[in-house]
Amino acid sequence: MTETNQRRIVAALAAMRVAIGAAFALAPHRLDKRKVRSRADTLMTRSFAVREMTLGVGGLIGTMGAGTSPSTVRMWAGLGALTDSGDLAASLVGLSKDEPSAWVPALIATAGLVAEGWAFLTPVRG
Repeated sequence: MTETNQRRIVAALAAMRVAIGAAFALAPHRLDKRKVRSRADTLMTRSFAVREMTLGVGGLIGTMGAGTSPSTVRMWAGLGALTDSGDLAASLVGLSKDEPSAWVPALIATAGLVAEGWAFLTPVRG
């Protein structure tokens, strides 16, 4: 993998995080299927949104520009993979409790974990 490809993977996932975070921040109730919502649900959804946007913006800053170092790109890939690992674990718990809505977050977290894990673990070659 080249440094450019590694940077593109991390930047693409960072941009997706910003978009997902913005969607959940602006419309926290439109993106879930629950009929009953609480203030705690809204708070947790918006907290998730802030986390995603922060990781996304950091990842974009860390991957943009000619002066970006491979170690900075790897750091953001590692942070994304760590976050996706936690999201996947939480989704798997939801699946074990027969929550059908946990499939989509599980698939998204798996895709992010694989891509960012690959970008983090693959040595950069010319």
